[in-house]
Amino acid sequence: MTTNKTTNWNILYGIYNGNHMVDSLTDTVFFSDLLPERCPILYNSLDKILKDNDIDHRLLKNTNDIWCRDYMPIQTSEKCFVFYKYNPDYLQTKYYRRTITDVNRVGNVECLRRDGEVVDLDLVIDGGNVVRCDDKIVMTEKVFFENKDKSRNEIQRLLEETFECDIIFLPWDREEDFGHSDGIVHYAGDNRVLMTNYADFDANYAQKFSKILEKNMEVIPLTYKVKRKHERSWAYINFLQIGKLVLVPQLEIPEDQQALQQIAEAMPDCKVIGVPALEAVRKKGALNCISWNVATTKWNRGFMGEEYRVHGRPISWIQKAAEEGYRDWQCNLGCCCFYGLGVDEDRVEANKWYEKSAEQGNDKAQFNLGLSYYKGEGIGKDYSKAIYWFAKAADQGDADAQLHVARCLQETNASNEEIVAAYRKASEMGNTEAMCILGDGYYYGEMGLLVDINEANRWWQKAAEQGESYAQYKVGLGYDFGRGVDEDKKEAVKWYKRSASKGYVTAIYQLGCCYYYGNGIRKNKKEAIQLFKRAANLGCEMAKKMLI
Repeated sequence: MTTNKTTNWNILYGIYNGNHMVDSLTDTVFFSDLLPERCPILYNSLDKILKDNDIDHRLLKNTNDIWCRDYMPIQTSEKCFVFYKYNPDYLQTKYYRRTITDVNRVGNVECLRRDGEVVDLDLVIDGGNVVRCDDKIVMTEKVFFENKDKSRNEIQRLLEETFECDIIFLPWDREEDFGHSDGIVHYAGDNRVLMTNYADFDANYAQKFSKILEKNMEVIPLTYKVKRKHERSWAYINFLQIGKLVLVPQLEIPEDQQALQQIAEAMPDCKVIGVPALEAVRKKGALNCISWNVATTKWNRGFMGEEYRVHGRPISWIQKAAEEGYRDWQCNLGCCCFYGLGVDEDRVEANKWYEKSAEQGNDKAQFNLGLSYYKGEGIGKDYSKAIYWFAKAADQGDADAQLHVARCLQETNASNEEIVAAYRKASEMGNTEAMCILGDGYYYGEMGLLVDINEANRWWQKAAEQGESYAQYKVGLGYDFGRGVDEDKKEAVKWYKRSASKGYVTAIYQLGCCYYYGNGIRKNKKEAIQLFKRAANLGCEMAKKMLI
């Protein structure tokens, strides 16, 4: 089997001792490209933490749900990946079948098949039902029910031969449809596993799990000293580990801190951080479920390197098409050069391709070239040229480009009339940020506008109805204090909640005040404190004062 010369499969964290690429040996983590949209607060938190800790993380394209752990191949050694059939029984209704991801269409997974040593396992499996330990794997017996065309002995033989280790089978709790072992245990190193607080919900199964696991390794059960056990406390075991970084779900319940402390004590060599994970847990998954972590030091040049693809085309094909004058591929090549996708990052080269494409009328290239002139990236900053290209893209219906026309006009000290007209045009094209700017302009009397609270509310309301979190907060404030509308505390709470759900920090604080004082909602100081803590963690000074 030939290997791409640019691919480096070295292990980052020391000498490889076991049969499996356990989490402590991984250095790169992937998420579904659907995650930022479906769990924005969670994804933004992960993005910041991973960047702060120098962990490479990327998005997988062409996924149909966020649970990439379940369908992505299992890495067992430096170069070996086990592919399997992903066709779970709990997704067999007409509605859910459309969410089944074809792993062979994900991102550039064909690079694994080309560069790695791939094994295709003829079994229906969920990746969440495979917990890798150094020299063994933990699974639930759900795998036997998913493969009724084979005998139990044959299934066990296939698993043991494929993974080259012993398989520890735990009973399948039929109350839990998924049957995933990563909702029960997580490997902690040194032949130890952490086990979730199953005893709080089913002592019989907890005892069975412990008895089986203790024959093979040390078991450390998670326990919580609280008055009432929360049904979501199972999720702490579904934490994400990349190398020596451990990210633990936080659920805004009393068990949060206890879970962090117990996991940190069990894994003293790791840095343990809490991550707000309710968005995923409410969908019946947690941090391990939404991630796929692997071990490689040159992943950008292997999985996403020389064969990086755009719309299914490899970079070499894109370069050829761009050179032959195809405007769309010139724009795509510009993006690859700008961000270093499959080629060396070169923003001067990127702008060259953007310009070739823009001159042929590609609106995306026109916007990108305008942005380069606006920011001075790979080219001299030039607001006049930025306006020229933004206007070209705006004429083709790009509302964001029209917003940038207005921004450039402000930078060049154009007249208030020109600036307001540009923002108004962007707003009328549907840009919610422009709507918010107009709303602020009318409220504070900016950009030469006369103060007009009714007009301010009109623009904020339009943006709020389209999901703009800042505008939702401003609409909430209007109802809370009767600014331009009749005071309505319940309506204020509704808008604060919408804004807070998107992570807008001041709305989170304001919603906390509503719970604290009982404004528009039943007084609940416990809920208020949780909201203040959340806002404080995001840097809100007013929330910090409420916690003193």
